[in-house]
Amino acid sequence: MISIPFDPNIHIGPLSIAWHGIFTAVGILFGVWLPLRLVRLRISEEDATAVATWGVVAGILGARLVAIIDRWQFYLADPVQILLIWQGGIAIWGGAVGGVLAGLLVGIRRHLPIGFGADAAAPGILLGFAIGRIGDIINGEHHAVPCEAPYGLCVGYTYDGPGYLGQPGPVHLVVGYDLVWNLIGMAAALALRGRGLRDGLIFWLAAAWYGIGRLLLGFLRINDPTYVFGLREDQVIALFVLAGAIPMIIRLTVFGRRAPEMATT
Repeated sequence: MISIPFDPNIHIGPLSIAWHGIFTAVGILFGVWLPLRLVRLRISEEDATAVATWGVVAGILGARLVAIIDRWQFYLADPVQILLIWQGGIAIWGGAVGGVLAGLLVGIRRHLPIGFGADAAAPGILLGFAIGRIGDIINGEHHAVPCEAPYGLCVGYTYDGPGYLGQPGPVHLVVGYDLVWNLIGMAAALALRGRGLRDGLIFWLAAAWYGIGRLLLGFLRINDPTYVFGLREDQVIALFVLAGAIPMIIRLTVFGRRAPEMATT
């Protein structure tokens, strides 16, 4: 069993910064850097930066908004906590939906190739999610069912300071599984580039991959409220994403055509 003994916060005098917030920021940085490199052949730096900027802003707002809705009683009791985003409290699905919608709107307004841009964004989004999960591991967030080797990656949290969320264990390191799942999806999205697939297909494949992961891994998590048919909120959202992704994948493969070859220099 792996033991994780870390304090979930960095203390600088009276200031306390959550590792979750730090790795969220690092995830955003690399999640933007990668797509900006991938779109250079067809999208100008100015246009790409505009899409990325509004995508990040809307992603952060969406992630925070969904987190506040999830814990509205906590934030209603202490509204000042709404502003303290560096102490954690974000929802990945909110960030994904907010960022993608904002990027789509900016791309449409600037008459950019939406499918091509979305394909470039997909590996960056998954990379950002993976990096962000490191903060979840340190914080001990998202409690999971008991684990016995060799049937999973078993972990126990040994830090017992104030406000710590970790379980004594051994439990499944679900956020670690999610991290690996995202890295596999990112690698696959990069590997599919340049293979003549129709624009947009890589994005929808990545969305389906991520949705399947959240749906399946959700069954290993505990202590979260269920919404319908015993499924948690993130699992329900995953089903909606799959309901949109699967028809688009079929449309872009069965009824689509190969993308034209791009000239390279």
